[in-house]
Amino acid sequence: MANAVACICNIIHPCRNEISGTFVLLQWLVTGIAAIVKVVRPVWALFGIRTHIPLRDEDYNTTWMYMANGDGDAELAYLLEPPPEVERNMPMFIQFEYYDSHPTPFISNISIEHYDEAEVRHEIDEWGELLAEFKPELDTKMLVHGWKSSTQSRSIQSIREAYSKRGKLNVFAINWRDQADSIYYLKPARYAIHVGRAVSRLIDSLVEERHADPQRIHLIGHSLGAHIMGYAGSFARHRVGRITGLDPARPAFENCIGPENHLDATDAEFVDVIHSCAGVLGFQKPIGSVDFYPNGGRAPQPGCSELAKIFTGCSHGRSHEYFAESINSEKGFHASACNSYEDVKAKNCNGERILMGDPVPLHAKGVYFLKTADKPSFALGIKGCGAF
Repeated sequence: MANAVACICNIIHPCRNEISGTFVLLQWLVTGIAAIVKVVRPVWALFGIRTHIPLRDEDYNTTWMYMANGDGDAELAYLLEPPPEVERNMPMFIQFEYYDSHPTPFISNISIEHYDEAEVRHEIDEWGELLAEFKPELDTKMLVHGWKSSTQSRSIQSIREAYSKRGKLNVFAINWRDQADSIYYLKPARYAIHVGRAVSRLIDSLVEERHADPQRIHLIGHSLGAHIMGYAGSFARHRVGRITGLDPARPAFENCIGPENHLDATDAEFVDVIHSCAGVLGFQKPIGSVDFYPNGGRAPQPGCSELAKIFTGCSHGRSHEYFAESINSEKGFHASACNSYEDVKAKNCNGERILMGDPVPLHAKGVYFLKTADKPSFALGIKGCGAF
């Protein structure tokens, strides 16, 4: 990816550091203008508004690519700064959806603007009804979607429905569809940190107002949602027990310097990651307490390949399908330990065997490989531990 857009943190936020809003704005303006001039000059329209971006094969993965939405369908995404008229129109509210034993959620709106303490207190007061519905004696699952998705996407609903069969749980779904719905990928990518901060306020409120046990809070995010949950875990005053990253988004994140720029193993007591489109749409390198590479990080055919760009959504979406199936699977996704990611690539993994997905042992560490079927049901049981 071009240096101008290689790391989303370097464009719009110096990672998760607390700095003044004025400095952030100035940094964004200066760096953003430089990035636009460097990358967009060849296609800049006469009056400073982009009207056409050629989709040349040689520019794939630099200025454009196909990405998967929350239903696993491939859509065109530009890896360039959005035109000014697009950037100005950013909704500042997201929705928290709370599910108990009912299929219809309780919904509460929340601003993603940065609050001072007095404003946070007012926000908590407005959440009175939502907090009253919360049951602190139960485990809590929080789900968040990625680019071009919503809480009605399969990436959320498949997991929520699987947990509903499990029994009584607190389940939250974070709906940031208005921010995520942009053909200009960097626009929703830059708002991941804001959504994550809002989720952290919910976590702190549940612990401080309703006496929730933070160790029983499990954050689950797909694609950009994985980084949102990383930010949430990092910002929260109370360290959550677990974060699951489902193929954490690679573009604009993997080249960031330092773990504070993306989901990583320090964001919760335990962080498990499922890499299903490694090196294309999803992170390639291990970033969690434990990292799983089903089929070496790529789904079986039609596969995840830049030569078959239109099918990349297949593999990227497999991560949430695997996880949803793992919640109630009788076979289970059995994985074998590898000494390193290099062993995954070399097809040399014959170590300890553990389960991937919801039932992963929370003491697990390292890198694991497993095989899956190419269609549901994906789990192969103990056969999944075999060699490539």
